[in-house]
Amino acid sequence: MSISAMSQDSTKRVGIITANHTGYVNAMFSCMETGVIAVPLRNAEDHYRIQAAKVEEIITPKTGEQWMASTFKPQSRDELALIAFTSGTEGNPKGVMLTHNNLTDVVTRLNTVMQVDESISEYIGVPVYHSFGLGRCRAVASAGGRFFIPNNFNPSEIGEMLKKGTINAISAVPSLWRILLANQDCFGDYGKRVQWIEIGSQYMSQQEKEALKALFPNALIVQHYGLTEASRTTFLEIHQEEGERLESVGRVSGDVDIKLTAEQHIAIRGSHLAAGYLIDGKEKPIKDEAGWFVTQDLGKIDDGYLYYQGRADDVINCGGIKISPEALETQVYAELHCSSGLAICRKPDPMRGEGFLVAMTKEANIDKQQLQETMLQATQALGVNAANAISIVEVDSLPQTAAGKIQRRKLTEWYTSQELASPATETDSEPATATPIQKIFYKTLKIRTFLPKDTFISLGGDSLSYVQLSMALERHLGYLPKNWEHLSLRELEALTHQKQYSSLIESNILFRALAITAVVVNHGGLIPSAYISGGAMLLFVIAGINFARFQSDAVLQGRWLQPAVSLLQNIIIPYLIVALAFETYKFNYDPAVLLLYSNFVGPGTSHMIFPAWFIQVLVQCLLLFSLVFSLAGVRHLANLSPWRFGLGLLALAMGFYLLMPYMWNTEHLYNRVPHMLIWLFVLGWCIHFSQSRFEKISMTVILLVILVFLVKWKLSLSWWIGLGAMTMLWIPYVQIWKVVKNVIQTVSAAAYYIFLTHMIFMHIIIQNLKIDSPILNVTTALLGGIATWMVLQTVLQWVFEKIASGGWAKKAINN
Repeated sequence: MSISAMSQDSTKRVGIITANHTGYVNAMFSCMETGVIAVPLRNAEDHYRIQAAKVEEIITPKTGEQWMASTFKPQSRDELALIAFTSGTEGNPKGVMLTHNNLTDVVTRLNTVMQVDESISEYIGVPVYHSFGLGRCRAVASAGGRFFIPNNFNPSEIGEMLKKGTINAISAVPSLWRILLANQDCFGDYGKRVQWIEIGSQYMSQQEKEALKALFPNALIVQHYGLTEASRTTFLEIHQEEGERLESVGRVSGDVDIKLTAEQHIAIRGSHLAAGYLIDGKEKPIKDEAGWFVTQDLGKIDDGYLYYQGRADDVINCGGIKISPEALETQVYAELHCSSGLAICRKPDPMRGEGFLVAMTKEANIDKQQLQETMLQATQALGVNAANAISIVEVDSLPQTAAGKIQRRKLTEWYTSQELASPATETDSEPATATPIQKIFYKTLKIRTFLPKDTFISLGGDSLSYVQLSMALERHLGYLPKNWEHLSLRELEALTHQKQYSSLIESNILFRALAITAVVVNHGGLIPSAYISGGAMLLFVIAGINFARFQSDAVLQGRWLQPAVSLLQNIIIPYLIVALAFETYKFNYDPAVLLLYSNFVGPGTSHMIFPAWFIQVLVQCLLLFSLVFSLAGVRHLANLSPWRFGLGLLALAMGFYLLMPYMWNTEHLYNRVPHMLIWLFVLGWCIHFSQSRFEKISMTVILLVILVFLVKWKLSLSWWIGLGAMTMLWIPYVQIWKVVKNVIQTVSAAAYYIFLTHMIFMHIIIQNLKIDSPILNVTTALLGGIATWMVLQTVLQWVFEKIASGGWAKKAINN
């Protein structure tokens, strides 16, 4: 039974086997003109679509000519015209129910924007059984023009047809336009003959669009953004735009509205919006009560222009910075001068939450080392210093939808589960060709690939790895260069070994070792408390200095997740391991201890051997301080001048310290609460950012004011805050014997673990072994803390590497 013989029964649903030729287009046009509902099918055995859409008859269109010149008259009525199924990458495909009015609205707005007339002769470079391709057919036919459907997209064929004058319009998706741009020699000057171009809704960079304008100087070039559910929602008239706006996907036209949800998802409303979904044979609404369709696409709107920022389920959140894999791919392709064979997606990363997985096929024909360096440069340009968050794997092919879009989620799932192909070839051994300096960096940071311009800061180093690398560098060079963390690998490798008996040590490291030793000596009863207490207060200041030094770049750029992950890995996880071990030994699990809030409970808990109140308050202060920078307005102020911003926070924190006791007296808690101690942390931030002489003099005055009004000249505390902070402000380095320096650096590196465990070791000496010896208490606590640091650091590093490499997932599957 032919379509023309069918009755005007609007409920009739006919399945049409998809094919990229004019016979398919003719069958679709006939359905739409006769009122029959068209249902594209993959094949005659496409049972799910047949049953879900209640298809009554299936037609296999006969192959037609490549050229088609057929007048198509869009219908203006609300009856259903087309049920177009999605690719079904997340379960069964959804049927998108499109009415005649939906389709007519799209063609009307599209031809108005592109100013199409009957002279159009178009090369349609995308499959006509997809929304984009069929839309081009409808648009050209409704204008009275003609179109050509190629067997395959071929730049040489396009060049020949332009030379002969048989085409004057081209339509293709961005990935195909990149192939065309890479083969510009096929066109010569004949690009001037192109009058109309439409580009699909994938991301294209400003540079690529400018290249298209140069290649086709006389063309009206339009890019659209849309989905099957809402085709051609916005239009960007590339031929008219300049500069930053070329990064956008344009503005709405006609009866179309867009907005962003609170989660920055693009929401669409208009006459072009589909009537609903057909899921498992049941009709489902596509719009909310106000008529909005909320997509899974992320975007931003600036002066009416929409900037597409990728699929929400594809965006890579690395250390708090959200990066579109499509945009990153475009940049990498441009740098490597290739156009296919790569796909970038997310992968789990224990330090940053998510990292970058680059899947590479043989088609790419790219050196792996070159790809690694290009990826590193591209991510650094986007504000991510994450060399060890990039993994490159070789695959036979890239998973794609029927429309040719990369299925990034499948790549991520494959990489995580290690099911489809061999895992990455990375090993746990250091790179064979690494320089001595690179080997030192690898041993501490576990980064296999370096660029000569990389620094300790750019590679994501923190305060804990800083001390370890300092010691290793000094052993290699014979001394420690000043500000080495800001020197590039190239600069460090250019330094020569020097044999010296004395060496510089940072006053920060020296006072951290002295402060933790004083805490242990005080608690061990070796020296009366009145002469030595207060070391913990200086440790809060040092924590603020190190946060500013190693995490300020991240928080000032809005990457608040980076310090949060560092807090979890370096402080909270070791704390919980020790706390659980001790409480298991005591057969007493205290939630206040395990959840880090026992400092708020009272003396009944705070005098116990373990909860390490200092660590709890430190965690609370770090969280509060990081949350402050989650606000864009706060980051803007802080970026103007981190030092002045710090002074404002310091004044606020000191105000809390002085005034809060009138509203909430916490003396029964020994004032071991964040609002009474965070001023010390902020003081450290201010000290770090005091760079000029004026800033340092100002901080000196502020320190004197603190000693008078806050510390009130308490003997031991005055020494720690006054002498310690003042020395770190004015004398960043001091000369010391190397033998002594190694001991100090070790104690300083293990300071956190010493604080975490020292009371436990003293409990063993005093209560279990019944030995009353202050010297033994102090010695055991220091050595026990250092041993705990060495063991836990080794174990945790091994665990995190296993998680990052997916080794455990692979073993689980193989078993």
